[in-house]
Amino acid sequence: MTFISIEFLLFFAGIVFTYYLIPHKWRWILLLAASYSFYATLSGYFVLLLVISTVFTYFTGIVIEKQETKQQKKRAMLVGICVLLFFLGWFKYFNFVNDSIRAISTYMNWNYAIPYQEIILPLAISFYTFQAVSYLVDISRGKQKAERHYGYFSIYFAFFPQLVAGPIERAKKLLPQFKVEQTLNYDNISYGMKRIAWGFFKKTLIADRLAPIVASVYDSPDPTGSQIVLATILFSVQLYADFSALSDIAIGCARMHGIRLTENFKQPHFATSIGDFWNRWHITLSTWLRDYIFMPLCKGKKKRSEIYVAIIITFLISGVWHGAAWTFVLWGLIHGFYRAFGDHTKHFRGKMATFIHLDQSPSLHKWMKITTTFLLVCFSRVFFRSDSVTAAFEHAQQFLSPSSWSPSGIIGAFEMFSLLDLMIFSFFFIVMQLFHYIERNNTSTWNWLSQRPAVARFAVYVLIVVSVLVFGATGQGFVYGGF
Repeated sequence: MTFISIEFLLFFAGIVFTYYLIPHKWRWILLLAASYSFYATLSGYFVLLLVISTVFTYFTGIVIEKQETKQQKKRAMLVGICVLLFFLGWFKYFNFVNDSIRAISTYMNWNYAIPYQEIILPLAISFYTFQAVSYLVDISRGKQKAERHYGYFSIYFAFFPQLVAGPIERAKKLLPQFKVEQTLNYDNISYGMKRIAWGFFKKTLIADRLAPIVASVYDSPDPTGSQIVLATILFSVQLYADFSALSDIAIGCARMHGIRLTENFKQPHFATSIGDFWNRWHITLSTWLRDYIFMPLCKGKKKRSEIYVAIIITFLISGVWHGAAWTFVLWGLIHGFYRAFGDHTKHFRGKMATFIHLDQSPSLHKWMKITTTFLLVCFSRVFFRSDSVTAAFEHAQQFLSPSSWSPSGIIGAFEMFSLLDLMIFSFFFIVMQLFHYIERNNTSTWNWLSQRPAVARFAVYVLIVVSVLVFGATGQGFVYGGF
């Protein structure tokens, strides 16, 4: 049962109806049963692992809190984190490490006998492990009290709207909301339904329409350079529409229960630098990496070179978190290099902009930075999307070749689309950009819409729903749903 299904909508409607029907004191049982049931439909074999991780984190949190000294708390926290990372490492990274060692052994003519193991990756393990780690660290730092109510803690660990792919929430934000008695509120129900519908719109009309076109190029044995350029740009659009749709649906589902999740995206493709991009893309992961990896690595460091090493290590971990493959490692390293290089050259680039009077045209300067940032992000995604390191370097070489960017070649590459698919995608892509344009000029497109006449407002809602029903493409899972 995925988010994009009639089964999920019926399941979700039943949960919301029951949630407001029963007394507050029983709601945690409903949400916990719903969360485990939802997870069982996606990854049934690993419900037990989810329960074991929950029980272990629950008791470890209490043990950490009971320690008397900071050193004792830190020691207990490290033991807890090591166990959680062992689960993650075994299921997600065993074969990656095993295959890498075997490849090195073969190259060095060493005898290495451990074969490939058939290990199935439990769904969402990367997300709930990070949430568990932040919980233990926050208790150790004195920023979070260990939760004593096992039921509420279990929901924090497995809340079904955000279990599969985030947002990665902190306990201090989510736990108190479960304990507050939520009343049936028209604004929450209305806003939640709109966010869910908008998620369906982006997923079925943008992401899933682009997915087979991008795959036809990246799975081809001999794509042209222009096809790689166009497919990579389209993949960036697909990835944003896919992942942000997942967050929209999660935020909308939670809001209908009166729970507010953290926004995960702020139009990242309009970022003016790589640093700005990571403040807008997968925000809850970025802030998690900042608080639990980068800041501890920087503690006591004053030299700029040491800070740059910390940046690169942080992005390297980000790459490894995304997937057990060297392509993701390279993708993370590229962003680490981008971030360090951008910081190191910031002053020089500012002086250059002044020297050529670019700073006298702020709008032109801003759009040049947006374009440059977007192309740098696209280049890194060649590695994110390619199936192997060899293919990634071949695709990267094609992406960087000037001949791949010839206008005639790019126009020719549009033959990947059928005329009908191109027209449908173009129309709904423009609708999404109009939505973003309104959002950039207002705090919220939904608030802006609420101030319009009822006829105009409902025309937009009908357009979204009818478009999904008539033109929506389904069948593709969420890209981040596999992490």
